[in-house]
Amino acid sequence: MRDGYKLNFLGDNFRIELPRPGLALISDILQPPGLPDGEFVIPYINYSLSMSRSTRQALYSAANVDLRKMQKVPSRKGRNWFIDTRVGSGNQIPNYPYQGTLWDRGHLTRRTAVTWGKDADYATRASNDSCAYTNACMQHKNFNEDDWRAVELLVSHFKDADKLTVITGPVFTKADRYYTREFEDYPVRIPAAFWKILSYVGDDQKLKTQAFVFFQDLPSIRNAKGRARIRLKDMQVTTTEVSLWTGLEFDQVLFDSNPLKFYDGPEAITMKSRNELIKKHSNLVELDAGIGGDESVREAREMFPLEDFYELIAEVSWV
Repeated sequence: MRDGYKLNFLGDNFRIELPRPGLALISDILQPPGLPDGEFVIPYINYSLSMSRSTRQALYSAANVDLRKMQKVPSRKGRNWFIDTRVGSGNQIPNYPYQGTLWDRGHLTRRTAVTWGKDADYATRASNDSCAYTNACMQHKNFNEDDWRAVELLVSHFKDADKLTVITGPVFTKADRYYTREFEDYPVRIPAAFWKILSYVGDDQKLKTQAFVFFQDLPSIRNAKGRARIRLKDMQVTTTEVSLWTGLEFDQVLFDSNPLKFYDGPEAITMKSRNELIKKHSNLVELDAGIGGDESVREAREMFPLEDFYELIAEVSWV
């Protein structure tokens, strides 16, 4: 049985809705022919996703992860890639573009993230279910096994909680390349970047969110040892940025619980002033660049200039 992503997986007080397509994406979201009209979310074991009509790749893939219930899957099982007949063979990228190339079937929801449950048999079926071609995107071998692996390992070895929700997906821009094996092949659009948003309940019983973006650009493709120099902290972004990059609308709680980068204080603050502020205002959030209050966190969602967004797109480069 494929229950799919559970909204209240972290608890009834920490419900996290699935992303919704913004106005620019509404006409692009696929109505899977194997699902009833009006149902766009495709359930799998421990995760769900929605598909793009134009790219034939997922808009996002959302998983529930329970590190306490992880099961060991036999090394020769749970890795059978398949075409999901509910979606239709023409609406997903098959194995053909990956065969004999440097492009991997890059899992969005990682296989080992969903291999949990009541027993090894259930986990093996979950592992196989993660190998749907709908859950794969074009990832260069060096990127998939190096840069992207860094954030995947963060999830599998997460230290601050046992249960997480992990939502991930590709970023497509005007600078994207297209891959074809033969002259008349249907071109496959290569994502410019990938994002991952993970949420969990902290020891203080508050929802916490971290978001990351990794660019599949020239340096990441050429370098097979990027993970050794990556600091995950440097790859973190606001939920606002992920929304602008993707056109997806995220649950309000993913903004409120991820205050990264935004604050209403000065660029630099002295240690003495910092300590005085923390003592005086218990609701202040300490950030890398300064001190931020709850009000600035709420306002931050509207403060990302559109010209900055276009500038980021222009920086994506390809061979």
